[in-house]
Amino acid sequence: MTSPAAPVRESVLSLAGVSKRFGAVQALTEVRLEVGAGEVVALVGDNGAGKSTLVKVISGVHSPDAGEVTFDGARFAVAGPAEAQAMGIATVFQDLALCDNLDVVANLFLGQELHRGPVLDEVAMEKEAWRLLRSLSAKIPSVRIPVASLSGGQRQTVAIARSLVGAPRW
Repeated sequence: MTSPAAPVRESVLSLAGVSKRFGAVQALTEVRLEVGAGEVVALVGDNGAGKSTLVKVISGVHSPDAGEVTFDGARFAVAGPAEAQAMGIATVFQDLALCDNLDVVANLFLGQELHRGPVLDEVAMEKEAWRLLRSLSAKIPSVRIPVASLSGGQRQTVAIARSLVGAPRW
C-alpha cells in the first residue's frame, strides 16, 4: 500500500547559484533555496556565515554577483528595498531601525503616512496600528507611547508590525 503523495507547492521564492562578494570577502557562494507559499524559513548559522547578506539580496539591498533569484514566478532583479517592498517583500532586520523618540504609530507609518487630503490621517493610522498589533497578539499598552519605553520584545513586535504596513504579499 502506498501513501498519498504530499501536494507539490510552487515556490514563491527560489534562489539558484546565488553568490555575492565584497572585495576579497566571499559572502555567499552558490546559495540554493526554495520557499513555498505559507512556509516559514529560518536562517541559522555562525557570525559571518552570510545570513544577513542573503536577506539583503532577497530584500533588494544588494544585487547578487551571480545566480538567479525568482520571486512569485518571475526573475527578481530590483533596484532597491523600496521596489522590493512594492512587490510585496517585507523585511525586519536585527537592528529594528526604530526611532526611540517617536510613538508606535509614527514608527509604523514613518515614510508611509496615511493622508486625508493634505493632512495626516492620525485616526486611520491609529486604527491600523491597533489592527496590526492585534494580528500579532502584541501586548503593547498604547500606540501613543514612545518606542523607547517599550521592552525589547515589544519593540521587535513593532518592527514586525511595521513590515506589515501596506499588506505585503509574502
